[in-house]
Parts: sequence; structure tokens; C-alpha cells
Amino acid sequence: MSGEMKDRVKQLERERDALLKELKDLEKKRKEGEIGEEEYKERRHTIERGLVEIMDRLVQMGFIMGER
Repeated sequence: MSGEMKDRVKQLERERDALLKELKDLEKKRKEGEIGEEEYKERRHTIERGLVEIMDRLVQMGFIMGER
């Protein structure tokens, strides 16, 4: 695997981890009443869409690199 591809995978993993943290923080804010249900649903949908895109890219990268 080339260094550039490894760097890209690491970057995608960092983005994934950041989105997962954001999702956890969002859930906490909803439970504490800091945000309403509608805002929670909209933001959760946006975060989940980003996660799906990142996970798809990671799977594609793994396939290209012969890891899957």
C-alpha cells in the first residue's frame, strides 16, 4: 500500500471518529434538553449520511488495496 493511500485511510478514519463523537455529543445534548427533537433528527441525519459516505470510501480503499 502506498504512503499516500495509507495517509488517506488514516484521514478517513479520523473523519469517521470525529463524526461518531459528534453523534455521541448530539445524543447527550438531546437527552439534556439542549436541543429539540426536530433539530436532533436533522443533525443526526446529516451526521449519519457523512458516516455512510466515509465508510463506503474506506471499503473501496480496502478493496483497491486488496485487503477486502
